[in-house]
Amino acid sequence: MNCEDVKPLLNARMDGEIDSSQNAALDSHLASCSSCAADLERLQGVRTAIREGMRYYKAPDVFRNQLRFALRGADYLDRPKPRPQWKMFASVAAVFAFCLLTSSLFLMNQRNRRALMAEEFLSAHQRALIGREIDVVSSDQHTVKPWFNGKLPFSPPVTDLAADGFPLEGGRLDYIGGNPVAALVYRPRLHRIDVFVRPVVGQSAPVPTERNGFREISWTKGDFLFTAVSDLNAGELSTFSGLLQTR
Repeated sequence: MNCEDVKPLLNARMDGEIDSSQNAALDSHLASCSSCAADLERLQGVRTAIREGMRYYKAPDVFRNQLRFALRGADYLDRPKPRPQWKMFASVAAVFAFCLLTSSLFLMNQRNRRALMAEEFLSAHQRALIGREIDVVSSDQHTVKPWFNGKLPFSPPVTDLAADGFPLEGGRLDYIGGNPVAALVYRPRLHRIDVFVRPVVGQSAPVPTERNGFREISWTKGDFLFTAVSDLNAGELSTFSGLLQTR
């Protein structure tokens, strides 16, 4: 088992989705490959950070009361005996209230997950600024794009915007939500822009976030979801994203 075989299985290993024979083969490879072992350690660190940073919300008492009322209404609906028409209307209203409550909680949870992902992108950008910024250093998009072959389960689009004042500096492999993503690095003047690229299928855009002078903006183009993070002002970052969307 080589590195190309191992890397796609690291997430499955953490989720307990591989059998004992694959586990044994992975353990054997990880014992002799520091690169793959470091990738697994990074994945475990990201998962730990997500779990520790996850926010939990207690439902207000009014939701609990609505839920009890809805369950009592459902019990009435299940009874075969005739009942007054006003009780039927009350039961239907209770079921409607329960559905509305469930939808509200689902939407709240979706927004929380998008906010957590936004924090991950900001953290990944800040970590890169003080650590491993670039894996492949090149202003040639035809050098950067092939570098990701075999390292990602997709081929990210790479565009150089040097003529517009946003030169490509290179790229690196990063992890968001425990999944590998392409990070394209641009350097306008003394600033740094990280553009994280991943397939749009099964993904949701993070909530637009600004923290400690850093801001991010997301958009979709074709089959990919892009998230740009930088300390540029909002206008310049918007101009940059507009250029990438039209090239």
